[in-house]
Amino acid sequence: MMKKLLTALTIITVATTPAMAKTKIIAKVNNVTITQQDLDNLLDSLPPQYDKNDPKLKKELIKFLIDQEILVQEARKEGIDKDPKVKKQIENAIKQILATALLNKKIPKSKIKVTDKEVKAFYEKHKSEFKGLNGKPVPFNQIKNFLEAQLIKQKQQQAVEEYINSIKKNYNVTITGEGK
Repeated sequence: MMKKLLTALTIITVATTPAMAKTKIIAKVNNVTITQQDLDNLLDSLPPQYDKNDPKLKKELIKFLIDQEILVQEARKEGIDKDPKVKKQIENAIKQILATALLNKKIPKSKIKVTDKEVKAFYEKHKSEFKGLNGKPVPFNQIKNFLEAQLIKQKQQQAVEEYINSIKKNYNVTITGEGK
């Protein structure tokens, strides 16, 4: 599980590390410093189930930041950052990060709410679709959390579409083909 987390963090950290803040230096790789702020940013990006005060976790994350920097420096030394395919991947990652950050700012997850009444109504409307192995409908209390998550996801998607449509009029969009 830790390896999967660290792999995911590699992607997140490479793409989202902000400009170096003037904070305590915790490590150096050649002339690149790794700061307490870098570690704090990484800790903040962890899912809530991790104990962010765990010294073992912090030590592992510092090792991760060092290893990541070594890999980045080695990739640059080998000219990988100049490869057109890699440049395109970096460009796409930047676009995705910017779009996601904008949507998180404009449509915070904390503002998307689903009531128990909505969840129950959805369950009743689609009850026949939620059958267990015995062929009978799965009881509401067993799938309530799942249904709530699905409804929140639907509302988020709807809010995203509404937001995009509200700003789309400010952009000149021309479709010149079907991408063939």
